[in-house]
Amino acid sequence: MIEPRETLRNLFRPSILQDGRYGCLRLDKNENTEGFSKEAIAEMLSGITPDFIAAYPEPYDLYRKIANRHQIEPDSLVLTAGSEIAIRYVLEAFLSPGDEIVILNPSFAMFEVYSAMIGAIVTRVNYNDRFQLSAQSCLEKISSRTKVVAVANPNNPTGTKFSEPELESILRRAAQTETLVLLDEAYYYFCKDTMIGRHVEFPNLVVTRTFSKACGVAGVRLGYAVGQPNVISQVKKLQPIDHVSNFALKVGEYILDHEDLVWKYVAAVEDGKKLLISEFLKLGIRCIGSHANFVLADLGNRQEEINAKLRQRNILVGANLRLPFPSGYIRITAGPVLQMNQFMDTLKDILSGLDIPSYLYGTALQSRG
Repeated sequence: MIEPRETLRNLFRPSILQDGRYGCLRLDKNENTEGFSKEAIAEMLSGITPDFIAAYPEPYDLYRKIANRHQIEPDSLVLTAGSEIAIRYVLEAFLSPGDEIVILNPSFAMFEVYSAMIGAIVTRVNYNDRFQLSAQSCLEKISSRTKVVAVANPNNPTGTKFSEPELESILRRAAQTETLVLLDEAYYYFCKDTMIGRHVEFPNLVVTRTFSKACGVAGVRLGYAVGQPNVISQVKKLQPIDHVSNFALKVGEYILDHEDLVWKYVAAVEDGKKLLISEFLKLGIRCIGSHANFVLADLGNRQEEINAKLRQRNILVGANLRLPFPSGYIRITAGPVLQMNQFMDTLKDILSGLDIPSYLYGTALQSRG
């Protein structure tokens, strides 16, 4: 048998069957739950020519548009097929086998997966069972062995975020050990905090963004990373010659030209989050809001049963949160009020047929977001 390299041989990746989600109420992956109107999609794809299909992509219009949007130079930017590819390239460029990476636990799963593929040593900073983690606990993990600190801000699945001063303290501590800080801002639109542009002040900062969440085009796979030109130039070495499709480029340009549609959706999500939290509190179910586009709800030891019943009714929620402590929490992607009412009506109907443990009706946690 032909053996792969050791880091892959020892890496377990569960098979995730991406099937059967179309047509469901998709509250499981923090995507845009509505998508764009048929009219907007027609506008996105208008003007497609034979050259558009036949020729290799020309990405520089989108480079310039994103650079202008952030008031940065184009050479501080790299486009990728989704932000998770940007994250992969950054880690491959700046981590070697045996190097240490510090990550929050739980956080975006691919931080750990890519680090394991490289053969890096993963140091985790664990959240407690109230979904709390201090910036100080992260600072204490950074040492002379640390090559990368990876932080999602806001973080998924905890919904927490570090403040700008807290991020600055991490960046300063990391600079002392010549450590790169990889900051994923996948949920930027929902919290409106950003460190893009601060790479001028902090040369050890790389920020990643995606078009997959609020922007509503997860299917086209588009993201990017921003950092010092000398850092980004190393990341670009890992890319194929043609790495972002013409469709992704065209859709990305449309979204930047029609950002009002994104902000309109974000406002609808905020209303949906408020409804979810209010309804969970009325039911006496412990819940936590977030600085992103989801709400956590504690269904105790009936979590798997309730999740299965929701799936039977074509409603998908996030159930495997990879928490470092026992929990019955599910994550519900928030969408507009109409969809959230549909979810809550279905959940109430399911709960009415179950003998729910009394502890679910205790004091609800104070919500965030």
